[in-house]
Amino acid sequence: MKNIKRIISLILALVLGASVCFCGNVSAAEKNSAPENFEEYRQMLTDDGYPAISTAQFLEIAGAFNDVYRFLTGRWLFEKEYMNFVADDVLGDVLGYIADETGVDILLGLNSLPKTNQGIEFAVKTFNIDTAALREKIYKIRFDLDAKDMGPLASIMYYLGVYLSVIEECKVYCEPCEDWGADWYEIHLQITVLDGTVEDIGAGIMINPVTGEVRGKNDDGMMGMGYNYSIYESLVYSPVHVWMRDFGFCLFYDVFSYTTPFFFYDTRRIKFDYAGKEWMIQAWKGNYLVSNGAEIGVYNRAPEKFGSYYDCAGDEDMLNMSMKLYHGDDLIFERPEQPHWWLTGFKLSKTLYPANELTLDFTVKMKDEEMLKAFCKAIDSHYRNDMEYTVDGLTVNVVW
Repeated sequence: MKNIKRIISLILALVLGASVCFCGNVSAAEKNSAPENFEEYRQMLTDDGYPAISTAQFLEIAGAFNDVYRFLTGRWLFEKEYMNFVADDVLGDVLGYIADETGVDILLGLNSLPKTNQGIEFAVKTFNIDTAALREKIYKIRFDLDAKDMGPLASIMYYLGVYLSVIEECKVYCEPCEDWGADWYEIHLQITVLDGTVEDIGAGIMINPVTGEVRGKNDDGMMGMGYNYSIYESLVYSPVHVWMRDFGFCLFYDVFSYTTPFFFYDTRRIKFDYAGKEWMIQAWKGNYLVSNGAEIGVYNRAPEKFGSYYDCAGDEDMLNMSMKLYHGDDLIFERPEQPHWWLTGFKLSKTLYPANELTLDFTVKMKDEEMLKAFCKAIDSHYRNDMEYTVDGLTVNVVW
């Protein structure tokens, strides 16, 4: 009988999670117009898309599974004590706007993180750990990594040092940055830890509430993680100098993405030879987490290399590119022409569309006539035969 109850409660949690995810934003009128067959359902996805899961819905699902875990094991999967994040007025207004427009409520998510003090405090008291000394040792590793130009890893060690010191409270605020000009701020974290130390951390995120730009301080993306954000476009995009550039591209990256529940995209690889190198221009379109997105990547390598690995194009091989992503006749977003090796756009949205219902319209300007002919020939011979293109000078306009 006990096992039957557990099975029933697990089924209820799955049903609750699915209902929150798929039905949370459905109005009464939409419920009454539910599809009667698969073809009608597919047409609804084509026309209207499907709702992206919001932060609030995700937390409801996580809470349901936490309750079931408690029922099955007698203990919580994660304790119902949460971190305490406080944002100032400038950042609070921005985060509120993002939540209203996209359903991504960053502040709600931060304040719903399980409080980590329990396990760490237990270890600190049991083993009499000097958190200040531990923090200094981790900071030394951080400084060594920073000196070796390994910024992202250095940032991770910095936050690890603070985390292992047992966080009591975190205030997030915007500090005016005159070096960047009017209306620019750097986001700071003021963290109070168990031993009373207050750490003030510049997060490496620059924000302009007037223009809506959110950028990394060193042109390597927010917190050095490789992405910037446009608030009023609800658009995530990649600058040129990002850490991913050092890792090239291979088929495994796409295969891995397909095995996760976060990415549902189509991709096309256009391969050709030019100037003594093997080139690949790859295009992607589809769903990325809670966004409709697209990418255009430029890669090359020495001739006759084995396998699917390509190097990311260096500065000398970057190409002028632009892109527009559509659903039907509706423009989802556009990225202006610019020299790049990996032009991207990920539009945060409450509605997602199947990848095959999105149209990617992009341009690539070739270096010369030889490269132009090689690229066009590669499109003509592509086995999918689902790309159309026009040529204007050295610029190729591809519609897929």
